Amino acid sequence: MNKFIQNLFLILYPFYPLWAWACTITIKKPLDFVVNLLLFPIAIYFLNKNRKLPKYLQFFIVFTIYHTCSVFFNDLFPKEVNTLYSIFFDPNVFACTLLIIIENTNFEKWFITRLNSNIVLIILISLIVGLIQIKNPSFFYNPDIDEELTYVTEKRIFSIYSWTNLNSGGISVPILIAILISIYQNNKTIFPLVIVSGIVLPFLTKARYVMLSGIVAFSQLLFSNRASAAKKISFMFLILGSIVLIGFVAEKFGVNISETINNRILEKESDMGSAKSRITSYKVFLTKFPEHPWFGVGPETKPDVIELLNGEAIIIHIGYLSYLYFYGVVGCFFLFVSIFYLLKYAWSVGKRYAFWGSFYGLISFCLANLTFVYFNFSEMGIVISVIYLRYYTTNHTDPITE
Repeated sequence: MNKFIQNLFLILYPFYPLWAWACTITIKKPLDFVVNLLLFPIAIYFLNKNRKLPKYLQFFIVFTIYHTCSVFFNDLFPKEVNTLYSIFFDPNVFACTLLIIIENTNFEKWFITRLNSNIVLIILISLIVGLIQIKNPSFFYNPDIDEELTYVTEKRIFSIYSWTNLNSGGISVPILIAILISIYQNNKTIFPLVIVSGIVLPFLTKARYVMLSGIVAFSQLLFSNRASAAKKISFMFLILGSIVLIGFVAEKFGVNISETINNRILEKESDMGSAKSRITSYKVFLTKFPEHPWFGVGPETKPDVIELLNGEAIIIHIGYLSYLYFYGVVGCFFLFVSIFYLLKYAWSVGKRYAFWGSFYGLISFCLANLTFVYFNFSEMGIVISVIYLRYYTTNHTDPITE
């Protein structure tokens, strides 16, 4: 069973977006639903066999139960599909399935070595597809996830990740980059690819939270105890030099970097519309949260809140506030405590084994939810970061360096 699960995860991750594409165009079913349906019995088996789980997962399971009850009592299951389908397609339920299996699997050195190579490969594929989409934004883009092709007309580049979720690349790529930095920072062949990908892929999304997440991933180079002061300075100059060189090359190929900086980062064209929507979200939260502070209204934005948002957003656009509105203090207690213990888990691995990839990747995920709403623990980057944490705490004593 243990080797079977390791091989299964090697097949699925980190090639999940490609499998999502194949699943969508063949059987016309979401990959999350298919994989959860297949793995759920294994998770139940492990749960019955070993009920001693890490604290982060204990709290997350309780939150998932709370979430499911909230959906049921507020009658929020989609009417067009049956309830069983909705449960297996639920990202929280799917995350529980994956995390229970991971925390009951002993990942071996051969597995991690291959996973390292697979992450490098998927980042290379992501970079190639992203560069192609500069000239042809609809290339390998999932129209079902964005039927009006709004993001294509905005020339936002999602690389291979639109086949899972429009937020997938923004969450997973910085985490994968953080992991690769931790592993390959002394590898003169692969490290330059990691630097280029960590700069180019976040910038192509034109999303500030992704660019910020990329900076968080790179910041471990400055705080790592493995590097001397001279090496940290050289890393800094290498990154800055790469940014200048990439910017120069991009301009030569017709990529208008100034337009992206002015319109997306500085928001000159929209008069800081995105920033204003966050301020409005904060004000709406202060107005509506006191109405249902303890148990929330369920995971759906109500019409009165949408009306108060004045068309600036369709949801309270700050993740932590949105979840407090959805689930109240009681529900969010379980989720936020789960995140705390997950970060503590990653920090302890970083301190003990000098592997900081998971910690900085998870920090980028937490910071991203200050500007949007996407607490999806089944996201590829989260799953892979937990696999590394599990590997270190069960089998390894020395940092992985390649």
